[in-house]
Amino acid sequence: MVKKIALDYDGTELRLVVANVNGGKVSVSDVQLIPIAEGESVSEKLRRYITDAGLQRTETLVAIGRGKAELRELSLPPVPNEELPDMVRFQAIRSFALASDRAIVDFLVTERSSEAVTLIAAAIPPTELDRERELCSTSELPLERLALRPLAAASLYLSRQKTPDVCVMIDLLANDAEIVVAREGKVIFVRTVRLPEGEEHRQGAIVSELRRTMMACGESATPSRIVVWGNAAVHAGEVAAIQEKIGCENVEAVSPFDLVDVSLEKSKLPAHSGRFAPLVGLLASSASNAEALIDFMNPRKRPEEKPDHLRRIALIAVPVAAVFLIGFLIYRQFSQWDSKIAILQDEVNQLLPSVEMADESIAKTEEIDKFLDRDVNWLDELRRFAELAPPSDKMIVRSLAANSLTKGGGYLRIGGNVTESGVIDKMQTAIRDDTHSVVVKDINVEPGEDKYRWSFTQTITVDGPEIRNVRYQRMDEQLAATAEQAVPTGTTEETSKDQEEAAPETSSKAPAETPDESPAETPATEPQAEEVSA
Repeated sequence: MVKKIALDYDGTELRLVVANVNGGKVSVSDVQLIPIAEGESVSEKLRRYITDAGLQRTETLVAIGRGKAELRELSLPPVPNEELPDMVRFQAIRSFALASDRAIVDFLVTERSSEAVTLIAAAIPPTELDRERELCSTSELPLERLALRPLAAASLYLSRQKTPDVCVMIDLLANDAEIVVAREGKVIFVRTVRLPEGEEHRQGAIVSELRRTMMACGESATPSRIVVWGNAAVHAGEVAAIQEKIGCENVEAVSPFDLVDVSLEKSKLPAHSGRFAPLVGLLASSASNAEALIDFMNPRKRPEEKPDHLRRIALIAVPVAAVFLIGFLIYRQFSQWDSKIAILQDEVNQLLPSVEMADESIAKTEEIDKFLDRDVNWLDELRRFAELAPPSDKMIVRSLAANSLTKGGGYLRIGGNVTESGVIDKMQTAIRDDTHSVVVKDINVEPGEDKYRWSFTQTITVDGPEIRNVRYQRMDEQLAATAEQAVPTGTTEETSKDQEEAAPETSSKAPAETPDESPAETPATEPQAEEVSA
């Protein structure tokens, strides 16, 4: 069996699980929950534990939270599996707010039909991967996987339990809750929500967020089973509240350490064992069920083609034969080729100045386009938000800020309050489209009797390339309108008919007077010259 370490951390604690792994079999040998005080370094805490335990050069698996990655559901045409990685990456770079050409993108297929392939795609910037590599390297730990927390926990339960039609798994952290919805044993939706700090509001917020999650993933019926990661004694209140408010009879608390072998005494296991579910799931799936993970260390790629030796021989033999044949023809017609080369070289030399001028003009135009891509029409964006936002009896706006982005486009940040949490989801759905992405953060419930108790911060990002497309479209429309005004309808046909009728009467003295007498050339030529000058 191979010894491995799984770890994750946040601002308050470092969590580690050490286990011996053989395929899908996991035997946990150590569990650590190390508090991190304000000002303390995670790297220093990890290095101290690894040194004391003598675990240097042990394969390491790191789980990161939903907040460190941009997650989105995509629907693509039904293509073969080997083409999916390239299509997902292309779509992610176009659609994700933080994705770029260097972004690390991985995905998990949730449904495949004859009409479409539905999947969950996630992206992180390369700086995030570098940060986790540096954290491991300071403790002499080789980083093997960098996986998404919610999917790692879900893979543990789905691979070891007989799951019903719709199963919901909830991982309760210190201030967050990670909710995963699975249908027929496959993950279809992932969501991370912020929970209130007060215990008196925590259970109600969990029930409310669970309802919103089911609505967001299109499941109107009550889930067949709801799993709360953790000990039954610790989460008895949450289980009872879910049973009462949601109406699901099959609600249970499951400790991740009950699903694997543990060589430790139960008294040494942490009380909040549910927070270790992603780490145990990552250990269990790292070797036998890696396809159930979103792994940024090993993202899905197009498979490499196997070498075809016959094709390689043919590719080598054909060019060699062609070279001999071409050499023979060149030898026979050497003088003719020299003449043609000289003529073509002269033509190239004549075209070089024009090419350089064109390249310079293209470069200047691109710089102007980059500048204009930041010119967002904020009046149009404000009018659009006002038309799509909920009415004033459901939402009020507290703050409003707009700014342009260096790479093009811009964002509109709106802070406000709503009467209920469902208003935020409806507003997101109404505002989001192909050119506007919406991110909502800082959703909180404010105490008091105020009607607008739910506060939020919403960022609407305007796509930079779309601004350029709209600008070009308007320019084309203006040029078309100018051309229509310059050449009145029917002018060309009348001119052709007049010239045909006048042709038999033309004498040797007429050609000098023809340009002045033609009724069609003057109005068609002068407006075009003005347009070019302008």
